[in-house]
Amino acid sequence: MRFVLILFFIGCSFLLVQAQTQSEVSAKIIADSLQTKPDTLKSFLLKKEQPLFYSPQFHNQNTTIFSKILLGTGYVFSYNACMGLFLVLAPDNITMWGRDDKFKLPVILSQYQSTFTKSPVFDHDLWYINYVGHSYQGAYYYNSIRSQGAAVFQSSLFCLGQSFLWEYLWEGGMEQPSIQDLIVTPVFGILLGELSHVATLRMSKDGFTGFEKVLICIINPSFAINNGFKVKRIIKY
Repeated sequence: MRFVLILFFIGCSFLLVQAQTQSEVSAKIIADSLQTKPDTLKSFLLKKEQPLFYSPQFHNQNTTIFSKILLGTGYVFSYNACMGLFLVLAPDNITMWGRDDKFKLPVILSQYQSTFTKSPVFDHDLWYINYVGHSYQGAYYYNSIRSQGAAVFQSSLFCLGQSFLWEYLWEGGMEQPSIQDLIVTPVFGILLGELSHVATLRMSKDGFTGFEKVLICIINPSFAINNGFKVKRIIKY
């Protein structure tokens, strides 16, 4: 009888241990499932971009916005210098400057005085210069820091500022600032710049083909200058 009681107590103890272990396992599974759902929901709500966008690790991405602006300004200066040289050498039917003495210092200073004391005017430039050329120019300004990982708002302000600098400082000694250019360069430049930026990110998803490299050099040269075509790391949001 004593032997039976001992076996009975041993059996009960074994069952209690098994039940406790099973209970702990079940509790852990439930706790894990409860924790997973909030984390998943939180990570979904905190996504910075839609899942269909892919972003390479941009050059200069982890630096301050001031470093991005400084580097972007260097890119913009080079672009504007090349564009200014082109306009100086271009015939009058493109620039519409139409003055034989336009490069004389007193004339340039007089025009600067007019630029900063009188209102902008509607120009009569060729349509593709006003609406295609200036949109492309604005997109270059925008992507000069957007392709370094700057935010849309920061890139937009940078594009707006550079557009005014072009009209008042770069061209201000040659002609009166243009109303069309002051609107088209930043507004259409920001739209075109972001579209080309997104297109570049989509193409970077699986690496760049030869055709895509040529296309990016045309539609988004700032990205090629900043990052080249080596996608260091793909981040899925």
